[in-house]
Amino acid sequence: MQPREIARPATRPRCSRWEVGLALALVLLAACAPVPISPEAARRTAGSGRAPVSIEFYLVHEAPGENVVERRMERTGEIVFLGPSPDLTERDIAWVEMQSERISGRPSLLVHFTPVGADKFAVLTRQNVGRRLAIVVNGTIISTPLIRAEIRDGRATIQGFRSATEAQALAAALGRR
Repeated sequence: MQPREIARPATRPRCSRWEVGLALALVLLAACAPVPISPEAARRTAGSGRAPVSIEFYLVHEAPGENVVERRMERTGEIVFLGPSPDLTERDIAWVEMQSERISGRPSLLVHFTPVGADKFAVLTRQNVGRRLAIVVNGTIISTPLIRAEIRDGRATIQGFRSATEAQALAAALGRR
């Protein structure tokens, strides 16, 4: 199985039509103005009965070694080796936007990093071209895209969601614009 590539969108997606589509049982999609939710506000919802969310980005190591943790990808069964701590977390994310992949129509998230997160992501991608980056959501590895080039614009697309509902829940918890 080929690793997925971290891709930058060619154009900025329209505003979040998925909100209206969900309300109308995905029968009718229409544009609407989403309500901004900051990541901090989303994390505060943990005490309100809503589940807290975590998203972490780890470099994938090619083989086991010292301070490397073996993990199994739930969806594919592939064994991957991750460092003991993430390279980026939800604290490095300013906001996210729902989008659909042009060809497949599958849901994805466009992540906008904070200025500090964008700098960390640029260094991470520049120094690790040709390696994979594991994206871990609530402890589950959802994707391990291949880093093809340095990404300096502070944005990344996350793919690998099972459904629009799964992507939507993560977008709502992390904050969207």
